[in-house]
Amino acid sequence: MRKRRSWVFAVLMLASLLFAGYAFAKHRRLSAVPARGVARRDYLEQLAHDEPTAANYKLLAEANIAIDDFSDAQRSFAHAADLYRSKNMVSEGYATDRLAERYEVEAIPFEQTRTTVEDVTQFDSSARLEPTYGCYTGAFIDHEDSIHGTYRDEYATWRRDASAFNHLTGIHHAVFFMYLGYGRSFPAKFVRHMNDNGAAAQIAWEPDSLAQVKDDEYLHRFARDAKASHTPIFLRFASEMNGDWVPYNGDPARYIEKFRLVSRVMHEEAPNVAMVWCPFETPVRTLADYYPGPEAVDWVGINIYSVPFWDNDPNRTAEWRNPADALRFIYDRYAKAHPIMICEYAASHRSSLDGVERADFARTKMGELYASLPRIYPRVKAVCWLSMNAIKHATPGRQKNDYSLLGNDWVRRRYREVADDPYFLGAVSRSKPAVARQETKELRDGDTIHGRVPLSAWVKLYDDEPRVIWKVNGTEMFSSSTPGPYRWVLDAGKLPVGPATIELIVEDREGREAAHSTRRVVVG
Repeated sequence: MRKRRSWVFAVLMLASLLFAGYAFAKHRRLSAVPARGVARRDYLEQLAHDEPTAANYKLLAEANIAIDDFSDAQRSFAHAADLYRSKNMVSEGYATDRLAERYEVEAIPFEQTRTTVEDVTQFDSSARLEPTYGCYTGAFIDHEDSIHGTYRDEYATWRRDASAFNHLTGIHHAVFFMYLGYGRSFPAKFVRHMNDNGAAAQIAWEPDSLAQVKDDEYLHRFARDAKASHTPIFLRFASEMNGDWVPYNGDPARYIEKFRLVSRVMHEEAPNVAMVWCPFETPVRTLADYYPGPEAVDWVGINIYSVPFWDNDPNRTAEWRNPADALRFIYDRYAKAHPIMICEYAASHRSSLDGVERADFARTKMGELYASLPRIYPRVKAVCWLSMNAIKHATPGRQKNDYSLLGNDWVRRRYREVADDPYFLGAVSRSKPAVARQETKELRDGDTIHGRVPLSAWVKLYDDEPRVIWKVNGTEMFSSSTPGPYRWVLDAGKLPVGPATIELIVEDREGREAAHSTRRVVVG
C-alpha cells in the first residue's frame, strides 16, 4: 500500500511539474508578444495557428482592431465563437458572436417595386393574423406623458388614446399592447378602444406563478370574451421566460405544459387570437428549452432594446451594438416555421446613469433596425415600440432609460421617417391577409429598370456613422450620413437606353472606403 501511495504521489508531482512548465512556457511566450502594431498581429496570428484556442483568436482579433484591420478582426472573433460552441459553451459563443458582428461590413443595394403576390408568398407561412408580406407597426403608450387624451378601463387604470399617438407620430399603428396580470378579467375596454381605432391588441399576459394556470372557467371565459371582441389579438403569454427576473423561469417542462394548455384553449375557442411565444434576446443558453413547439406557437416573438450602457454599468458601453444583430439567433432558428414579432423594442435617448440627452443615438439605432426588416429579415412581420420614459415610470430597479418617442422632437421626427414606408402596415386585416403595396428586393446584375426607381440599401459597418454614396455611370447622384435605408429615387428616364452601372459606396468617418457594391443593369 505504501509503494502504491508513493507511485501515485510521484505521478501527481510529475503532472504538476509538467503543468507548471507549460504555464511558464506559455507565460513566457505571451510576455514576448510585441507591444503593438503589425508585429503584434503577426505574432498572435502564429500563436493562434499553433494553439487554436478561443482565447488566442480573441487576442488576434483585438490586435487586428488595433491596426484597423476590421475584416480580419471579424473573422477571428467568429472563429473564436465557433470554438466556444464546439465545446458546448453556448453563452460564451453568443457573446463572442456579438464582437464578430460589431466588425461586419455589408453594402447591398435594393429597389422597391410594385408587389406581386406570387413573388412574396415565399415569406408567408399562413399563421394566424400573419400578413402575406409586410410588417405591422405597433406601440406601447400607456405611460406616454405627452398624450393628454385618456380613458379609464375596468381595472380603474387610466390609459392613453391611440388616435392621439397616431396623430402625434404621424404613423397609423396596427398594434398597441398592454400588460395584464394572469387572473384579471379580459381587458374589454382596451380591446374595444383598439378596435375603434382600427388596431389589433397585443396582450402581455403574465402569471405570478405557473401554478395559477389551470384548465378552468377563468381561462375558458377569457377565451370566449376574446372571441366576442371581434378584434385581432396577439396573446403574448408569459414572455421573457428565459430570464431569471420573471417568476415562471426555471422549469422549462412545466412552462411548456402551461403554454400548450393556454394555446389549446385559445385555438379551440378564439379564432381571432394568435399565440405569441416571446423570449428576451438573452440569455440564449436555455432559450430553446422553453419552446412549446409549432402546434402551440403561432408567432415567435423577441424583446430587444438599444441602450447606451448595459445594465446602466458605465464600464459596459453598448452604443456600438447594432439592434439588427439582436434578431439573428431567434430569426435563424424559428423564422422558417413562424412569423417573427418584435414584441418590444425601443432605443434610449437618455440614461439615468448620466442624464445626457442622446437623440442621435436613438435616431441611429431605430434607423438601423427598421432598415433591416424588409431587407434582411422579411419574416419579421410586426415591430412594436415601447414609448415610455422608463426613468420615471418603470418599476424600481428598472428605471434606467427614457424611450419616449414624444419626449424628444428629433427622435419623433426620425421615427416618422423610418416607419413611413410602404413596407410597414398600419392595420391588421380582418379578412384576407394584408400585403404591403411595395416589395423591397435586392437589385441584381442584369435587372431592367425604367421610369422612377426607388432605391435603398442595407449597410452595416464597424462605424455607426458611415457616409453612403450612390453613383450612376460614374456620377454621384445621392449621398447620406444618416443611418437607415438610404432611400432615394433614380429617374431612369434621364439615362440613355441600354447598359448602366449603379454603385453603392460606403466610407467610414475617417473617409476610408469600407465597402463597394456594383450592379450592372439595363435601362429599358
